[in-house]
Amino acid sequence: MMSGSIEEVGFAWLEGGRVVAELPYGGQAFGMVVVLPGSGERVDDLITALDDGAWATWMDALHLEEVMVQMPKFELEWGGLLNDALKAMGMERAFQPFQADFSRMTPATDAHISRVRQKTYMRVDEEGTEAAAATSVGMGFTSASPGITVDRPYLLAIRERLSGTVLFLGAIRDPR
Repeated sequence: MMSGSIEEVGFAWLEGGRVVAELPYGGQAFGMVVVLPGSGERVDDLITALDDGAWATWMDALHLEEVMVQMPKFELEWGGLLNDALKAMGMERAFQPFQADFSRMTPATDAHISRVRQKTYMRVDEEGTEAAAATSVGMGFTSASPGITVDRPYLLAIRERLSGTVLFLGAIRDPR
């Protein structure tokens, strides 16, 4: 467990014994919000109650004060496909060939999203928080297009295109 007194934490006791704290980061430009369930509640109850109005109420209740904080160090990683979630939020058309409209990106009339993958990472310890997320979007085309299979050793270069300056050059000896 990490523990310490932190000045100017956004803090609130809410109805039902819920506790909300916002720990400041980056000169107050960022914050990590922690919401603890009330007595007899589970985290799932918080999730069920969470909507725009509840969040706004929780954030409006915060007031600055010095708070003694105790919490575990943790490290989290998650990765997965977001296709179903994005479709459920109304993006079905973007995943359908000949119905998606990516005309501002490509002249191909059958261009569509084939997959959206996200990978996230977060570590919280006495030094602070390290967090990162990366999202990749794979585009699909129903017609065959030229391709390359990189399944043997190869060279890799990164260059500045305007001047042609090579910034990085390396050999990938095992492409697995």
